[in-house]
Amino acid sequence: MLKGKIYIGIVIVALLAASCDRKVEYIRYSGPTQGTMFNITYCSDTNYNTEIDSLLQTFCRSLSNYDSTSLISRINRNETDSLDALTEEFFIVSKEVWTNTDGIFDVTVAPIVNAWGFGWKRHETHIPDSTVIASLLQHVGMDKLEIANGRIVKHDPDIQIITNAIAQGMSVDYVSDFLKSKGINNFLVEIGGEIYCSGKNAQGKDWKIGIDKPIEGSGYDYRENQIKIHMSDMAVNTSGNYRKFIEDGGKKFGHSINPTTGYPAENEMISATVAYPDCIRADAYATAFMVMGAEKAMEIVESIDGMEAYFIVHEDGETKTVESSGFMKYE
Repeated sequence: MLKGKIYIGIVIVALLAASCDRKVEYIRYSGPTQGTMFNITYCSDTNYNTEIDSLLQTFCRSLSNYDSTSLISRINRNETDSLDALTEEFFIVSKEVWTNTDGIFDVTVAPIVNAWGFGWKRHETHIPDSTVIASLLQHVGMDKLEIANGRIVKHDPDIQIITNAIAQGMSVDYVSDFLKSKGINNFLVEIGGEIYCSGKNAQGKDWKIGIDKPIEGSGYDYRENQIKIHMSDMAVNTSGNYRKFIEDGGKKFGHSINPTTGYPAENEMISATVAYPDCIRADAYATAFMVMGAEKAMEIVESIDGMEAYFIVHEDGETKTVESSGFMKYE
């Protein structure tokens, strides 16, 4: 159940030269974070780039699996059970999505993700032995932990937490909330392909966002649009398996791990794009939908107020698209 980060292309024209109210310029700021890149554009007469850097650093100190000193890393090593506001929100939302997806979204799948070589513990990627998977599955399940009085209670001390199936979307919300707190209404925050956009772009129109065509091996600097959508005051996230996988005996294993089996999901899904009012949930549900398949995923989409989705699937030897009932309003 590891989230594949698919980089949604952003079409933004003449952002630096244009103005949002003929007085205040759009500021565009980019840089590295969380092992990927961020691209932030906001309309303000004040430059908040230094504050944005500080926010992203604070976020990583709480929730980065790749930082051995982060709070989540220390929780994984059972060095502390104390939570800060960010980690507590992370667990609350993760448990909510776990419940709503019947356990398909599960951040305790970390040991299995690492065993497959898709996590933060780097080693030569290989197919784990079935006995290893069976052993690790005993330590997977969000029912084995709970949050109480600002602390995490592990009923199994071997529980390990992986954050990257939800953390980038959460960090998008974190920066977006900061910009809103400064009275900024027109902005777009993108971190590793996760996006939240507010208000209008420099041309006074809804933000234009490209959803990637699923091209095997494509990366951040090489991609094509499947479609372009227009939206405002909405988050959008895409998950997919066509960029990160391993091969064995001619068979490909994607990195969307099913936490109930310990193996990569095998279904018709190529990519899942989710639009929702916040990015943390758009991120989490897109991850879960890749594992559960299109039919069940679309049932959940249609049951959640404010959620829309666009799936690319491979069925009967051809690639098709499946849209939720209200997705066309973004096209």
